[in-house]
Amino acid sequence: MKKNPPQDNLSREHDNLKKILSNINAKYLEKIEELSLIRRVGDAIKDITDFASVCKSIVSIIQQELDPDNCSLMIVDDERGELVLQAAKGPYDDEAVFIDEDTDTTRFRIGESIAGHVARSGKSILVQDVQTEDRFLESRQTQVDIRSLISIPLVSGDRVIAVLNLSHRTPDAFTADKERILSIIANSAAAALENTRLYEKLRKSCDKLARENVDLKHELLKKFSTDSIIGTSKRFSEILKKVEKVSGVDVNVLVTGESGTGKELIAKTLHYSSLRAEGPLISVNCAALPETLLESELFGIEKGVATGVEKRPGKFELAHGGTLFLDEVGDMSLATQAKILRAIQEREFERVGGSKTIQVDVRIVSATNRDLTEAIKAGDFREDLYYRLKVVEITLPPLRDRSEDIPLLANFFLKEICRKHNLGEKWFSQEALEQLRTAPWKGNVRELENVVEQATILSNSEVIGTDDLAFARADDEAGLKVVIPDNMINYKDTLQEITDRAERTLIQKALEQTGNNKSKAAQVLGIGRRTLMYKLSRM
Repeated sequence: MKKNPPQDNLSREHDNLKKILSNINAKYLEKIEELSLIRRVGDAIKDITDFASVCKSIVSIIQQELDPDNCSLMIVDDERGELVLQAAKGPYDDEAVFIDEDTDTTRFRIGESIAGHVARSGKSILVQDVQTEDRFLESRQTQVDIRSLISIPLVSGDRVIAVLNLSHRTPDAFTADKERILSIIANSAAAALENTRLYEKLRKSCDKLARENVDLKHELLKKFSTDSIIGTSKRFSEILKKVEKVSGVDVNVLVTGESGTGKELIAKTLHYSSLRAEGPLISVNCAALPETLLESELFGIEKGVATGVEKRPGKFELAHGGTLFLDEVGDMSLATQAKILRAIQEREFERVGGSKTIQVDVRIVSATNRDLTEAIKAGDFREDLYYRLKVVEITLPPLRDRSEDIPLLANFFLKEICRKHNLGEKWFSQEALEQLRTAPWKGNVRELENVVEQATILSNSEVIGTDDLAFARADDEAGLKVVIPDNMINYKDTLQEITDRAERTLIQKALEQTGNNKSKAAQVLGIGRRTLMYKLSRM
């Protein structure tokens, strides 16, 4: 046998090597093109936050790059168990069309048609000739000239959220390579769809919160306007006129009066009727916290001041642009008074443990049931702070000095309590109203509300009479009376309410007996001062 010369063997090896290199180069270029396509798809949809735009972009770029006759995107409607045609683009369309939810669009039940099977199984389907495929809907085939079809699931997490469909008029138009490329693209498309859905949910939630915030502010403006404050007596009417004048002027206001006269209500009215109504209203009960805690509550604290302490802003910071309400301001220590004075004068302060100066813009409304002029004489209150707080002073009269307002207040509380507890409609007898009008009301409006609420809950008829009323009388040494009708059987529901009222009555009496000295009152009651302050803050 004749042997091939060595150069022939080398030539064949050279040709084989060229073929191998050519195939490698072709596959390399093919991979480059695939990666380029995947990148173009990702770039086209990565920054879009609008759901409709993402849907249109997905079908547009796939139509442009893979050149099917038709491309459509169907979204899974989990609530109805359907596939809904959301976006589509044909070969002669200038741009993709987004089908709005309100439009009469194409819908399939999950499991119906090829796309429905893909939505159920989560696996892609490639059909080279739909005429041999039983799952293809004949009704759809007559409307669109389709021979080959590919459906790809778009999966987020462990669920199918959409199905991408490509179709062609000729059979065998889609290769396994295209199916693989589409599966890769589907990951980016699914992420983009899910992100825009979440973004739109967040945007709708924000819009809803914004609307609710506006509605709430309107309600607050209505609730805390002077028109909504109940009182027609001459003395109280003059106070309301003063509140109206002061509301529009950005000055500090000191509200004084006995406990339960409505000082906090006036403070809220001053805020929500002012130019700062859009800003926050922050309240601090200066008597409810010891000196060390009150300072950090007012001015904030820096991280690491003590073990486990985290950085947090104080009430002055939180009230920036709005109003800071200092309740029970007469109970602050002299050291805290000095720091508040500086914050009011200079409009700046440092957090506890910090060195950075923080500037704020706040209006101060303060309240106290103490006579601050007497406290100044006793050396318990700074005179310079008093005049900073009292640019304008509003003194609320005790309820016994405006008895003509009592029937109005009682009927208002009665209506609100009936609505709150779903008790239907009730009303006072004339005798009950007269008894309410002539009572001493040492606890003022707060005591009146408590008495009305107890009578409303315990009364067994629509008419609340004198026998239903229970309040402190001059001949009642204990200052407490609870009237329970003989046929009362629902004890469990009213036990806590009666207990709470008894506790409030006893606390009010202890404060009266001790001249509002909270430390002495706590001793009389046999509880700690901090416990008493906590209970007062909840009254």
